[in-house]
Amino acid sequence: MPGWRNLIVCDGVKVPCTFAKLIELIQVGIHDLVLLSTLLVIGVFVMAGIKLLSSGGNPGALTEVKSMLWSVVMGYMWILAAWLIVYTITSILLKPGYSLLLGAPKAN
Repeated sequence: MPGWRNLIVCDGVKVPCTFAKLIELIQVGIHDLVLLSTLLVIGVFVMAGIKLLSSGGNPGALTEVKSMLWSVVMGYMWILAAWLIVYTITSILLKPGYSLLLGAPKAN
C-alpha cells in the first residue's frame, strides 16, 4: 500500500464517470480506511505500552493491557480480511470487458 490516494477518481469532464470509476472509488475509499485503521492500531499499541510501563507491575493492569491488545489485533485482522475480500472482488470487476450480466470475458 503506497499511501493516501485521491478520492476524486473522475470529474465528469476530462475523466468520464463510469462503472469502472465507481469501483475504483470503492477501492480507493477502502484503501484509505485501511491506512487510517493502521494508524489507529499503532496509536492503541503505543497507548497500551505507556499504560503497561506506568502500571508499576500491577497484575490487573497487565490483564487489562493484554485484553486491549488482543481486541485490537482481532479487530485489525477483521479489517484486513474485509479489505482482501473487497480488493479481490473489485479487481475482478475492473478487468476490461467484464460485465455483471455476462460474466468474465471469453478467451479467444
